[in-house]
Amino acid sequence: MRPALRAARGHRPAARREELHPLSGEPVEVLTDDGVRLHVEVDPADRADAPAVVLCHGYALSADAWHFQRLALRGRHRLVLPEQRGHGRSERGPAGSLTIARLADDLGQVLDRVAPDGPLVLVGHSLGGMTVMELAVRRPDLLARVEAVALVATSAGGLAAADHGLPLLGHHLVRWAELALERAAPRADVLERSRRLGADLEQLLVRHWNFAGPVSPELIRLAGRMMAQTPTEVVAELLPAFSALDEREALRALAGRPALVLAAERDLMTPAAHSREIADALPGAEHVLVRGAGHLLMLEHPAVVTARLERLLTRCEARRAAALHEVVVPLPRRTRRRRR
Repeated sequence: MRPALRAARGHRPAARREELHPLSGEPVEVLTDDGVRLHVEVDPADRADAPAVVLCHGYALSADAWHFQRLALRGRHRLVLPEQRGHGRSERGPAGSLTIARLADDLGQVLDRVAPDGPLVLVGHSLGGMTVMELAVRRPDLLARVEAVALVATSAGGLAAADHGLPLLGHHLVRWAELALERAAPRADVLERSRRLGADLEQLLVRHWNFAGPVSPELIRLAGRMMAQTPTEVVAELLPAFSALDEREALRALAGRPALVLAAERDLMTPAAHSREIADALPGAEHVLVRGAGHLLMLEHPAVVTARLERLLTRCEARRAAALHEVVVPLPRRTRRRRR
């Protein structure tokens, strides 16, 4: 049975400069089994029994992508915000290690370190959603602790055919970008200088490919800063992973628990149809299409994303409470007749 599709109308965020000050929590350094140091931020909860809500950021972003959700949820829930290898303050690691499988292994090792027990709620945007899906396949031992999952503006496969908002040219453009970045990798310093010189153009592209409507200059600068801080080699090394993506087996592993699938109507990076396919593979998932929204859904329409996440967390708490207060009706006892 198809999950119900709910259309949500986004509201433009009033992102004032003071609202976008950097957030920080308890920094934790996690050393992976291949020697890469990952930066993780942990925001403690007011309650000791609060589940760990793991917020996984997307491609060429950082933990700052969850700025508004972090503001709204911190204190009430224990938040874990890992920064993927090569992104934010995490190390890149050896060449060739930037694959979705490796990112999933990293996430598993982060959870082993900062959330070794207790319930988990996994939330992933874009590449972060792919990482969450892959984790379900690679770490089945963690699945029993996963109470719910939220997949935001992401895909389980088929991105090789996406046109990225440029019909007939989009998939060719991605391949040309891959080749150009590969050739420029030995001269990364030159490419980085070019990126800085083309800052105005970069801001224009950030707006076009990530936001569907007018947003504040502060949001454009926040998104542009995260992307500019992602090394060119990291951008290049991850691109081929999207074309080869296939997480259908992972979706089967995640089925059977509360799920939220959020899609952006005008997403040029992971088209909304991909979220529909994910929701179809997760029976009972809440599928929400946000009208007039772009790829950076949680920044462009933070109130919508936060409200749906809070509803998902409330469902988890209700299920947990029901399990703690079970009512059992015993079967009537059958009396034996005495033999005469």
